[in-house]
Amino acid sequence: MKYRNRKQATEYLREHGIPCGSFLLAQLAMTGEGPQFRYWGRQTIYTEDDLDAWIEARLGSPVSATSGVRRRPGSVRSRLIEPSESLLSPPTRTGRKNRPRKQPAPQSLEQTRVERA
Repeated sequence: MKYRNRKQATEYLREHGIPCGSFLLAQLAMTGEGPQFRYWGRQTIYTEDDLDAWIEARLGSPVSATSGVRRRPGSVRSRLIEPSESLLSPPTRTGRKNRPRKQPAPQSLEQTRVERA
């Protein structure tokens, strides 16, 4: 079993037709979507078996024509979008005019003593 660091794993994936970079592998490792890895100290290492298993898991089933390809349910492309339908969600914050203003910070320590008295 041969272990590869992230840079070598990237080269291995590219040799097998998967375009990716070491930054992508790092991002996928953070989200848990990438290939399994191990730590050797602070270094992440991958095995060829884990990389091959990840490649196989990402591949779709064989297709003879693109007209027979079915999209994932719930994806934006799987349903028709009406022209009046918006893909954006409604705004979640109100405008600035509705928010209460903060009191300005005092200019000096003496000014705060005068305000308290």
